[in-house]
Amino acid sequence: MLYPYSRSEECAWQPEEASRKLDALGGAGGVFYDSYYTRRNHSQTNPDDPRTIPPQNQSTLLTRGRNSADIRSLRREFGANALHGDAIDEPTETTNPRSRCLAGCKVLSPVAKAFYDQLKEPLIIMLLASASISLFLGNSADALSIALALTIVSLVAAVQEYRSERALEALSDLVPHTCTVLRDGRAIENLSAKEIVVGDLVLLSTGDRVPADMRLIDTVELSVNESSLTGENNPVNKISQSLTVLEGGVTTGNGSSDVAPTPPPLTDQINIAFMGTLVVSGRGRGLVLAVGERTEFGKVAKELGEVEARKSPLQIKIDELGRTLAYASSAGIAMMALVGYLLGRGLLETITVAVSLAVAAIPEGLPICVTVTLALGVLRMARHAAIVKKLPAVETLGCATVIASDKTGTLTQNEMTARSMYSPAFPFTFSLTGVGYDVKKSGGFIVRSMSMENMQSENSVESVIMPGQSRVTNQCPEYACLAALFGTASICNNASVAEDGKTLGQPTEMALLVGSKKAGVPDPRPTYHRIQEIPFSSDRKKMEVRCRPVGGSHSCLAFALSAKREESGKVISPDGSVYFVKGMPESILAECQTRVAADGSSVTLTDSEKARALSRSREMSGRGLRVLAMAFGPSLETLSFAGIIGIEDPPREGVVESIRSLHKSGVKVLMVTGDSKETAIAIARRCGILCSSTFTQNSSGDIDPANGQGRCSFDSSGDERLDLDAHSDIPLDEEYGQYALSGRQLDSIGQQYLPDSIAGVKVFYRVAPRHKLALVRALQKRGEIVAMTGDGVNDATALKASDIGVAMGLGGTDVAKEAADVVLADDNFTTITHAIAEGKGIFFNIRNFLSFQLSTSFAALAMESVATVFSLPSPLNAMQILWINIIMDGPPAQSLGVEPVDPRVLRAPPRKVNDPIITRALLTRAISSAALIMFLTLSVFSKELDDGRVTRRDTTMTFMTFVNCDLFNAYACRSAEKCFYELSPWSNPSFLWAMGFSILGQFAVIYWKPLQEVFQTEALSIGDLAFIVCLSSTVLLLDTVRKKFLRPYCSDDSKRRLFRRMKKPRNGKGHAYRKRSKKRLDVGLPISGNSRLIRSRNVASSQI
Repeated sequence: MLYPYSRSEECAWQPEEASRKLDALGGAGGVFYDSYYTRRNHSQTNPDDPRTIPPQNQSTLLTRGRNSADIRSLRREFGANALHGDAIDEPTETTNPRSRCLAGCKVLSPVAKAFYDQLKEPLIIMLLASASISLFLGNSADALSIALALTIVSLVAAVQEYRSERALEALSDLVPHTCTVLRDGRAIENLSAKEIVVGDLVLLSTGDRVPADMRLIDTVELSVNESSLTGENNPVNKISQSLTVLEGGVTTGNGSSDVAPTPPPLTDQINIAFMGTLVVSGRGRGLVLAVGERTEFGKVAKELGEVEARKSPLQIKIDELGRTLAYASSAGIAMMALVGYLLGRGLLETITVAVSLAVAAIPEGLPICVTVTLALGVLRMARHAAIVKKLPAVETLGCATVIASDKTGTLTQNEMTARSMYSPAFPFTFSLTGVGYDVKKSGGFIVRSMSMENMQSENSVESVIMPGQSRVTNQCPEYACLAALFGTASICNNASVAEDGKTLGQPTEMALLVGSKKAGVPDPRPTYHRIQEIPFSSDRKKMEVRCRPVGGSHSCLAFALSAKREESGKVISPDGSVYFVKGMPESILAECQTRVAADGSSVTLTDSEKARALSRSREMSGRGLRVLAMAFGPSLETLSFAGIIGIEDPPREGVVESIRSLHKSGVKVLMVTGDSKETAIAIARRCGILCSSTFTQNSSGDIDPANGQGRCSFDSSGDERLDLDAHSDIPLDEEYGQYALSGRQLDSIGQQYLPDSIAGVKVFYRVAPRHKLALVRALQKRGEIVAMTGDGVNDATALKASDIGVAMGLGGTDVAKEAADVVLADDNFTTITHAIAEGKGIFFNIRNFLSFQLSTSFAALAMESVATVFSLPSPLNAMQILWINIIMDGPPAQSLGVEPVDPRVLRAPPRKVNDPIITRALLTRAISSAALIMFLTLSVFSKELDDGRVTRRDTTMTFMTFVNCDLFNAYACRSAEKCFYELSPWSNPSFLWAMGFSILGQFAVIYWKPLQEVFQTEALSIGDLAFIVCLSSTVLLLDTVRKKFLRPYCSDDSKRRLFRRMKKPRNGKGHAYRKRSKKRLDVGLPISGNSRLIRSRNVASSQI
């Protein structure tokens, strides 16, 4: 049955009304009406309609909760609290054989499904067809080798993807899915969230994760972190009162009016607690409104099925290669059949030879190489704490041209940190080093942010500070003021931080506590008894507590002097208690008449000092910091201003270096966040996404920001700190505003204009999930390969629509991890840099493998074709050809897939998606090598075939020559740029093991009696082996000639450079202009201001 109420109606309910409405769902006799029907007949009173229950019928949901007898029927009517139809976990017996069989099927089923999906790839289908034809024509050896290769490919890919899914399940188990529910008048703790039904009364407390969407019926200072759903970093204060919802109407097709309330935005539903969000402070109770896929969390998960997953660039190129090989094989069969017919051969014999040659030309080792190379890349990524769900995802990152990253929890720590402080006793600000809640891990201390001009111009107590003294300790003259500032922040605080970094409470209050520890101010709360608390409210914009010292002495001198203050000859606070206040600077300064002096005493707060404090507050706010002011005094009428503290969610460790590395390699990084403009621009500036307009080039050619515009500096230990005394006069939102767009601005731009309008934009703020999806599609229309990172439910649809989705494993939601291709198990953004390098290396290694594989296949095909055309006996028998396929398509070829890549390749810009996997240069190398191998092999064969009769020695010498030529060719194919003597033999141990295995196997075939009978070979002398080695080593000479003298024709990279030199400059502008343009592109900013003009024109066009 349909749930009869809309979200707008639920928000407008009073708590008692919510109880009656939801209680009626469980006792309405199974008669339900959908909301559309009841709205059309709202003037009629239906006694069976739960929407029209008389008010006098009192509900017991608020006192006793649901009746256990109604749970099964409610779950049947409105669904279980599970996504994608997951069943409720039921205890099962595993001792009987049937249960064990079912458990085994649950394990094997995903592997079988992945195996089946692998068999649907175009290249795999073509190879299956070739194996079938070979088997039909009696070439069982070819069919067996192809079948074996396909089995290995499919099983490796299937098992790897199954292991990734199991790893994701282990990550989801880290968060317990339990809650506390009131049923039958008693509280049930640790109840599985899947057992929740509509109308359940759930008890929420600090640290709980909300199990379902629920209407709050009573709250006590309840604050919920909804960043995983809305992207808002600050906790939302929840209420239980009803909300006023404006209603609008739509006209139906038959002319009748259907008046339906417009659901408010998620951020405005402050009396609703959403599934998956986290309670950071307070407590409350709520009635469940929606479960499973009907929750806001579940709606996003359901939308994922409507987003079509895109194929990776490697998959597209492999599919194209499969089609090309299919056409080439068909043409080869037709040509050989025609030649055989003209030579007078029988039809069946001609077709058999043609099919055998066509099958031999197909590199059946290619799927194995691609799969094994990707699988090894997955294993290497696992060492960097990254879980790759789909094998092609690793290579796709090598093509990524744009990374659209979420801010909260991805680029930033998602741990608020105190960064900047101001005390009215000093003209400068202070900074705190270190980020995060774990002080032992991050360290940190307080430093001065003062220029030499300030120290020389100020004629006050601060002039005694020497320029070399930067760090503030408890021996410094500023410590008394800072102790009063952080002491107030700690006492007026309800959070707690354990020694191991575990936190409990609101992020802002936790940041204040951690900042106090870094500043060397002990937490004074154990020495105080709290007498009174006036909590923070949006109207008053401040929080007040009144405390009395337990032992009679205060924690710092400023508090002791304040407690002894007198008014009209009497002590204001006889019991020694003091009020501690924190809140918005404007609200606090309006109530302060005095301020803390350098010695801890209270002096008059002048208007100029108030103005200077407000100016510092605006400077901090303009750089994305959340600013709180502190004050204390014996009464609320005699408060002393202690100072202000700026708090931010700082960038993660290593993010700045990673973004700088990505910029150097030609990858653009965009920030997509639901946060405010000021905060988004400030963090983008800190991370390096937005760079200063003034740049210099150092000796190494790297582009660095000018020091004069820096807003971040580093102390002698290398710790980053925020320096507000080294700022530009232009606010960040004005200086970089042209590179930012809001979600509302995106809505005003038509979809057809969006790709052009976002050119040059680096920051997107106040965006909703629909905006992220629109941005991904707009970037893809511009020809970009988009990697989207995120951790929240609001990122899920964009993660799936992007070319590669990257989710956070620890802080990410289950929906985001399901939609992503790669999951970062440690939530480290820097892992993306390793993944991009891994992806670039994989593609180049696959090209090297193809160069070797095609040269081997072409040589075999050409050798057999020449023998067929000239009616010569076959140089190799069937078993020898099969052995060549096994030993050449096996270890040596596969080891090329793990060859260490040249660092120049890793620093190169991302390859274009339309770059072919087989280029003219690659074909040139393959064909030239195949021609030389064929010539050398046939030369040996003709030399040995002097008596006109094929003997074992003839085929053995030919066989050994072909294999040795291939081994030397494999060594040359390790690099497309370096000659064989420039390669280190020890850089790829896998290749050495593979070569050793192949050589030992070849010697066994030649010298071991049992294998001699199978392969029809005989032992060769030392002289024969020396002759073959010298002859086949000429392959290395050919490779050296290609790389040294024919580089423009045999090197893909040189070919691109040759074509770029041949292009004429446009508009008569030469090399100098292109160089200047490239330098401006490297900093990540638009070349001109045309982007703003384009956006303005597109907004106007979309509104016409």
